[in-house]
Amino acid sequence: MIGDKGKARRSSQVAIEGTDEQQSTSGKSMKETTPLDETRDDDTGNSEITRDQLALGKRLLNWRTLVPLALVIVALVFVAQKANINPQKTWNAVKHADIFFFLAAFVIYYLSFGLRALRWKLLLENVGFTSENGIHLPRYLKLVEIVYISFFANVVVPAKLGDLYRAYLLRQEINVSTTRSFGTVLAERLLDLIVLLLLFIPAILISLHQSMPPQVALGMQILLVAVAIGIAGLFVLRMAREHIARLVPVRFREQYYHFQEGTLGSFRRLPLLSVLTVGVWGCEALRFFFIALSLHLIGGNIAHILTASIFIGLGEALLTVVPATGGGIGLVEGGMAAMIALFYKGGDLVNQTTAAILLDRIITLFSILVIGFIVFMIAFGKKAARSSK
Repeated sequence: MIGDKGKARRSSQVAIEGTDEQQSTSGKSMKETTPLDETRDDDTGNSEITRDQLALGKRLLNWRTLVPLALVIVALVFVAQKANINPQKTWNAVKHADIFFFLAAFVIYYLSFGLRALRWKLLLENVGFTSENGIHLPRYLKLVEIVYISFFANVVVPAKLGDLYRAYLLRQEINVSTTRSFGTVLAERLLDLIVLLLLFIPAILISLHQSMPPQVALGMQILLVAVAIGIAGLFVLRMAREHIARLVPVRFREQYYHFQEGTLGSFRRLPLLSVLTVGVWGCEALRFFFIALSLHLIGGNIAHILTASIFIGLGEALLTVVPATGGGIGLVEGGMAAMIALFYKGGDLVNQTTAAILLDRIITLFSILVIGFIVFMIAFGKKAARSSK
């Protein structure tokens, strides 16, 4: 019986490494395990992520979530009063927005979830989650659902818990390593950051080439440093794998190897991943482009409106990276107001800007809260029903 288990383990290693020879030279420790091996590791209780740690209800009602959110809401109300925002004028601007362009913004934003799910499927396959290795990924629509629920979690609670929650949900579906799955999510985030900034910086240069404020120039320098750090981090993670491993406590070392392999192993089929990532951020930029058109927010030719929308839309995405509050509440609104002010040339700046932010956040925040809650309840209702059988 013991011999059969050892034989099965060796066979699974051969399947993912490719040859018996590779297995004999690289099978020095637990770090060379396959997704199947990792499943067994997690099943024995070695996983560092539990249901209680990711319970959204507990996180939402935690003071670390509620206190910062309350402070931000108070600050927003205070700023709104000081800025002399007129609710009636703001509502009038919203009411007269072009409904066709608003719906186009809504649809294009939700198309991005399909692209995100397809990209994540490729990343998971890149690290060995394939049928050849005995891993059957959920169907495509289920992956879309998991990605969407992770966005709902990011809106509900701070600290980007939804990214970790996505890996946990995948484990619940197909019982694979949470650590390696989270490695693919981190790889996705690194790819997002690099592509986003490569689109964002040219948009700044084109849209503000005649009147770039010193603050924006400083921001560009910071963003360039962020890109360099992201690329250097990948390089260091690959080249100093064993050196870093020696710094990790022994009891966490296996999780480190799974995480490291999940991150760096994801970067295969890079051209296709890059195209999908450009598509994701293209949807984000076009969303604000249609919002701007619906309100006639930005003047000039269509090229100017598009580059300004790329700058504002992607700038908003960058602001959500800061994990201070769920959905970037407070920081996003303030940043968007500052960016829109760089381009708006008409009258009643305050109320037109507020209308644009409100329409945009209806899509990126409120719709995720409402629809995400419904999807969340349906998904876990089905899971509870299956568990009770």
